[in-house]
Amino acid sequence: MSSRNAPPTFLIADSDPHSRNMLGEVLRAANYFMINTVRDGKELLERTVELQPRVVITASRIPGLSGLEFTRLIRDGYREVSRQTSIIVMTDTPTKAFLDAAQQSGVDEMLARPFSSQAVLVRVKSVLERPREFIDCAVYVGPCRRRRMIDEYNGPMRRFVDPVGDPQNVAPWEQEPNRVAVRACVKKISELSVGLTPGDRRKLREIFYAVKEAELKADEVKDHMMGEAARSLGRYISAIGATGTPDPEVLTTHIDAMHTLGVLTGEHHLEREKLIGGLKKVVDKRLGRIRAA
Repeated sequence: MSSRNAPPTFLIADSDPHSRNMLGEVLRAANYFMINTVRDGKELLERTVELQPRVVITASRIPGLSGLEFTRLIRDGYREVSRQTSIIVMTDTPTKAFLDAAQQSGVDEMLARPFSSQAVLVRVKSVLERPREFIDCAVYVGPCRRRRMIDEYNGPMRRFVDPVGDPQNVAPWEQEPNRVAVRACVKKISELSVGLTPGDRRKLREIFYAVKEAELKADEVKDHMMGEAARSLGRYISAIGATGTPDPEVLTTHIDAMHTLGVLTGEHHLEREKLIGGLKKVVDKRLGRIRAA
């Protein structure tokens, strides 16, 4: 990445050209001029490697890659990109569950739509002028999570870097070693899904085996809802396996949900149930379209 004292390079990722143009105008008005834009996940990864941007501002969902998937890839050391690249994610649904998942993935700041020009510049100046300490440990890589990411969010603040204990009588799936193991399985699915092209049955088969591995691990630690999420994705892949052309949105939706399930605790039982119900509806709808076709 370029020097922190050099003019910062920005990369904006959004499928909506109006949003890309609006963000570019806001940044230029604040005297930031090294601005680049992309419209999908493939371009985002390619241009991130090429440009080594100081700041990436991405929508939470763009074709082929979610904002949280992108963040996890960068924090895990994607190609030659700096793991400390500042990442700001825009979302239409700033729920506690999503914000928790964003923090766990290593996002620097969040922008809740609709947002003002001032809100954009507050986030930008935060990452440029007041960057948080970068944490690199066994269970988390990213900016220190002690500071709340989104000013408009009034939920409880969580200290993610505090030691995590496994209290007695906690369910097996909530014990941190088990959660780390399950999250590793989900991470593998996410990594394999990047760059999947239509007709690539070999890679799709690898994804399917990774999904089954996640299902087995979830069942082993008695995380029934994570197991259901894996079974939902496995059911979809099995159904479209003959064509080898999965809908990227279905993959992204399942991967995001599984990452969120890996963050939520037993206190979020209803939120976890809603995620599973939503996944089943997505698969039923897509498979219904396939059968109709």
